[in-house]
Amino acid sequence: MNRIAVLSDIHSNLHALTAVWRRLEDVGVDAVYCLGDIVGYGARPVECLQMIRENNVTCVQGNHDALVADGSLSLDFNIYSLAAVEHNRSLLRDECLQWLAALPTSHRMSEDALFVHGAPDDRDRYLVYLDDLQEASETLFKKDGPGVCFFGHTHHPVVFDGHSFERVKQKTLFLEPGQRNLANPGSVGQPRDNDPRASFLWWDRQAQTLNYERVEYDIQGARQDILDADLPRILGDRLLEGR
Repeated sequence: MNRIAVLSDIHSNLHALTAVWRRLEDVGVDAVYCLGDIVGYGARPVECLQMIRENNVTCVQGNHDALVADGSLSLDFNIYSLAAVEHNRSLLRDECLQWLAALPTSHRMSEDALFVHGAPDDRDRYLVYLDDLQEASETLFKKDGPGVCFFGHTHHPVVFDGHSFERVKQKTLFLEPGQRNLANPGSVGQPRDNDPRASFLWWDRQAQTLNYERVEYDIQGARQDILDADLPRILGDRLLEGR
């Protein structure tokens, strides 16, 4: 496999996922990996799960996936998130909930490629600050050597090369050799970097490049889905601004 797409934080946004998938077909990727949070926040969990599963996407579990699958978990969610969790759970069949519950919290494609939702050792931890990224990079380097760890959860597209991190919009980056790089593709369904376009990346293993892309999608349609489902308006309004 040479071209590998990495998606994260779809959050039941079918309009965004569909637009990203059209772009993946244009790129011609060999495999697709999802870093979790397929569900939550948005109004179309059934269709998003169906697309992910029918296309054999390799997934790890996000915190929203876990809470939708098992409402007895004690996770720190606000009232808007919890409303979407309950809505999503009510739409999904038991078989789908069991599938979400059984997702692993990490997936190792090879020694040089690890896929997680939050931090490598903690699904729910946010890798936001330089110290956190540095610690995760050094720990993985000692354990596995150089390579890439793909993570999500923050909804911000960034890359850390072992020394410093860069907030990425839409560009191609060459991976720093000999380092344990960390890369976040941003969010497909709920970007939070003030750019409302769906965010993802694809990894060219031969060229050792990360290709960050943004895709326009029907944001008003996604917002209307949320309003039609009687979910909190803020969950739809924030899509308009990418926050």
